[in-house]
Amino acid sequence: MGRSRTVFYALVLALAGCEGSLLDGPTGPRGLGDRGSSGPSSCAQPSVAPSVISRLTRTEYDYAIEDLLGDTSRPARTFAPDDITTGFEVGGAVSPLLVEQYLDTATAIAERATADLDALTGCETGEACASQFVERFGRRAYRRPLTSEETTSLLALYREGVELVDHRTGIQLALEAMLVSPSFLYHVEAAEPDAAPGAVMPLSGHEIASRLAFFLWRSVPDDELLDAADAGELDDAANVGMQARRMLEDARAARGLHDFTRQWLDLDRLGTVEKDAAIHPEFDRALASDMRASIEMYVDAMLDEGGDFDALLVGDGTAYVNERLAPIYGLGGITGEELRAVEIDPTQRGGLLTQPGLLALLAKSNQSDPIHRGVFVRQRLLCQQLPPPPPDVDTTPPDLMPGLTTRERFGEHRENPSCAGCHSLIDPIGFGFEGYDAIGRFRATEEGQAIDASGEIVSGGDASGTFDGVIELSERLAASESVHECIARQWFRYAIGRIETAQDRCSTDAIDEAFSESGHDVRELVVALVTSDAFMHRRIPEAR
Repeated sequence: MGRSRTVFYALVLALAGCEGSLLDGPTGPRGLGDRGSSGPSSCAQPSVAPSVISRLTRTEYDYAIEDLLGDTSRPARTFAPDDITTGFEVGGAVSPLLVEQYLDTATAIAERATADLDALTGCETGEACASQFVERFGRRAYRRPLTSEETTSLLALYREGVELVDHRTGIQLALEAMLVSPSFLYHVEAAEPDAAPGAVMPLSGHEIASRLAFFLWRSVPDDELLDAADAGELDDAANVGMQARRMLEDARAARGLHDFTRQWLDLDRLGTVEKDAAIHPEFDRALASDMRASIEMYVDAMLDEGGDFDALLVGDGTAYVNERLAPIYGLGGITGEELRAVEIDPTQRGGLLTQPGLLALLAKSNQSDPIHRGVFVRQRLLCQQLPPPPPDVDTTPPDLMPGLTTRERFGEHRENPSCAGCHSLIDPIGFGFEGYDAIGRFRATEEGQAIDASGEIVSGGDASGTFDGVIELSERLAASESVHECIARQWFRYAIGRIETAQDRCSTDAIDEAFSESGHDVRELVVALVTSDAFMHRRIPEAR
């Protein structure tokens, strides 16, 4: 359009009223708070840990663009990866390169969107139409009504476009400006001007609406949620819970569940997993894609049927299989690409931990991997962080040796003092997975010997104890309150973007209680989370 990008960039930052914020932004993901601080003495007053501003993640950006404009091009896939410091993705610092990507992407999106002005604006040409579009689109993009200054500045950009070319150019300029505004790109939660450092403040209704939508839908609020915020209804936790229940029934709620599952189970890595073709020639990108889709369908089905996390762990005797996956399950007579529910052998499989995709992900290219399988249980189901191995320790897994089983080859971990401390916590769990090979196929023997899948959870709270095989392990985990509390923490970190601290104790205790009373219904866990003090309040950071 012949305009200077430098001039446009300056106009956008001036419009946002926070010049430099795109470059300066947060210095990292939402803060972890002071883990050493003492918790609240009572729960009479809200107590939450501090958090700092963060930007939209790539997933959130793409879904927001889709819901605002119907654009399904997923442009944020080319952006730099998000930060992962809580086990989940958080939008962190903004680099000059990312600023350029935001600008280029906004231009491309706006050009596509303005190709059909009637569909975009829903009105005739002219400034009255532009004003209507700016107010309507801006309200959803910024997740709040625009200020009069913002409206004035956007309409000034519109007039500039009209003078340069035409009405479409004016709308495009205004749209680009909104798409690169910090009010769109960041999870903005403003403090009152006179708020004291360290004070705990309730979020505004519009800020709660934004948290709800990006948590449950990974996108912007809809008009009903914004209307509730306008009316002051989201100041009340009961109304927040009602909105959450409504949103969980919406098809967009599958986004939040899939995104949680993707990150919690690290499913993106399935797209890059390699297996030794000489040992597992059937493993390729198509099979890996089927494995991932099968896990997602299983999680969907188990939580849709009743939201029961325990059932997710132990299973219901079914799996989602197509022609490519059938041999991994030892099944015949299944043809076609479509994944469908089939009955499986309950003595071989049951629940999330026996999904071939997860087992393949937690394995080496040519062998099973008791270390990573054990670490998965420790970190993702018990929320126990393990220290990294000493710098001088060789972490290469033992080579395959004819006649020796995996359990025998990994015996050095129990004998080497540098390894024994951590591996006594990891290996006894991982050995319980030895009934499954590197691509998740069930096996009864290894190197001519019967599989020994006996295992033990040591120092695992009420999950501690012995088991034989993954099915018994899953039953032990499903009966554990330590595991239930860990899953609640995983959802907390995913929803709020930071690690819980002692200052969040009242919130996490209330969430745990509601989850337990519901029979471990994940939907009730979500409702308890969004009505907690930690979700509905923020602590003003202390001065540095």
